[in-house]
Amino acid sequence: MRLLAGRCGALLACLVLVLPVSEANCCLGSFRAGLFTAARLSTDAYPDLRSCVTAIPDQCSPLPCNEDGYKTCRDGQATFTCICKPGWQGDRCEYDINECKDPSNINGGCSQMCDNTPGSYHCSCKSGFVMLLNKKDCKDVDECSIMPDICGAAVCKNIPGDYECECAEGYRYNPALKSCEDVDECSENLCAQLCVNYPGGYSCYCDGRKGFKLAQDHKSCEAVPVCLPLNLDKNYELLYLAEQFVGVVLYLKFRLPEITRFSAEFDFRTYDSEGVILYAESLDRSAWFLIALRDGKIEIQFKNEFTTKITTGGKAINNGLWNTVSVEELEYSISIKIAKEAVMNINKPGRLFKPSNGFLETKVYFAGLPRKVENVLIRPINPRLDGCIRGWNLMNQGASGVKEIIQEKQNKHCLVTVEKGSYYPGSGVAVFGIDYTPDSDSAAGAWQLNASLSVRASAGTGVLLALVSGSSVPLALSLADSISETLQDILVSVENIVISRIEAVNLCSNQQVHLELKVNRNNLELSTPVKKDTISSEDLPQQFASLDKAMKGTVTTYLGGLPDIPFGATPVNVFYNGCMEVNINGVQLDLDEAISKHNDIRAHSCPSVLKSTKNS
Repeated sequence: MRLLAGRCGALLACLVLVLPVSEANCCLGSFRAGLFTAARLSTDAYPDLRSCVTAIPDQCSPLPCNEDGYKTCRDGQATFTCICKPGWQGDRCEYDINECKDPSNINGGCSQMCDNTPGSYHCSCKSGFVMLLNKKDCKDVDECSIMPDICGAAVCKNIPGDYECECAEGYRYNPALKSCEDVDECSENLCAQLCVNYPGGYSCYCDGRKGFKLAQDHKSCEAVPVCLPLNLDKNYELLYLAEQFVGVVLYLKFRLPEITRFSAEFDFRTYDSEGVILYAESLDRSAWFLIALRDGKIEIQFKNEFTTKITTGGKAINNGLWNTVSVEELEYSISIKIAKEAVMNINKPGRLFKPSNGFLETKVYFAGLPRKVENVLIRPINPRLDGCIRGWNLMNQGASGVKEIIQEKQNKHCLVTVEKGSYYPGSGVAVFGIDYTPDSDSAAGAWQLNASLSVRASAGTGVLLALVSGSSVPLALSLADSISETLQDILVSVENIVISRIEAVNLCSNQQVHLELKVNRNNLELSTPVKKDTISSEDLPQQFASLDKAMKGTVTTYLGGLPDIPFGATPVNVFYNGCMEVNINGVQLDLDEAISKHNDIRAHSCPSVLKSTKNS
């Protein structure tokens, strides 16, 4: 029992040691625990403590330390010590030190990436950077300098750690082909109405012919606003004589007792100087009678079976006032009165129109001539007349049946108040054929355009004057609303490029503004009473060359807008709305002399400004 207790005590002491691997170790433990007597009884191998110590084996064999992390193993008295390599820690050097997370050396001192490794670490660089000699800092690689052709046709731009291939605005880089390709912005539905794509960009357009203009965002469209309201009130009792540019406004046929003689009385108002008021003829056209205006005065032409006569006389009545005109066939003469005062008395043999079968049958045409009649007149006349008639009494039959016809048709009604001038309602154009080459005495190939315009705009955007060649517009003078809604800019464009601009002019005024445009192959001058802009062919050689080429060919002159051509042919394509008179190369343009004219354009009468806006 005592022996067993001794061994158990010795065994208990061995359990306290780090590695009680042998009996010698137990011996040593026994000596330390004061159990020597027991140990001695158990064996005679270790007579003393020195013997026990000497007998303890090497504690570093087998190796107790982590092979990766230890540097050396130091043997001790029944124990050992693991000496760790740099980067390792722990009793057995089993734990790697993460230098990248060392708070005393942030990120391991690396400028970019710190990579921990067993027992160590190293710095690395992101793609596009290289390591410097200090093995910690990184430097950007300039790919554009190293590989000049890396972007092909594009421009190489170095950025930290990488590079970009850049194309001009409106182009997109194709990395497969290393080229810049046009971006079709129109496919992205950026424009409200029409989009025109071109290399490197696009433009939005609005249908000016329908009253739209491009908004300030240059993408959406908005209605062209009225900047100067006009008095457009009409009266159905006033017959408008210029409803049709070609043809007659009203046609009447009379079958009256044979005792009836020709007579006509009416109130007449006009600023026009020439045109047909009324034309009457027999059914067989053998006799005819014309009441017209020439140089503002009444002219009478007639032909019957006995004679042919023409007479002009009286005072000018194209003053914009209402004048009562009466023509009466007497037995031997024709009496013409203005304001009940006789101004002409024309002798005539026989009756104007010969009765047939007991009746006098005649046809009467207002404001025009029937087809092929122009050739039979004694003196040719432009039949177009911008004027109004009221209170008419034909063949002593009053206005029977005529009022009903006029009342049903708004376009036959006259404006209640008008002023002198031509009116463009924003719905059409007048077309002229003008030769801009001077006399043969001048230099060969020379041309000139000297345009003088008196403008009173009712809308701040529109084409005033344009020279058109095919589907292109070599020259255009236009208005466009300025940044300030109450002012307008005056633009001169060659094709779709603005080459001259006068900004912030008040053209929506109740007073007319005078504009002048002088152009030849070398210079352009645009002026108002207070501003002027001058450019030369040296400033814009390409645009002047294009204009010169067009002017040496055939151009057609348009007033008030453009024909049906592509939207992008010119910066502005809106019909002009307002009053305007135009003089080109010293000749005052009469819209009655135009090749063609929209019926809504009034050649010699302009609506008055609404009273509420006259003083604004």
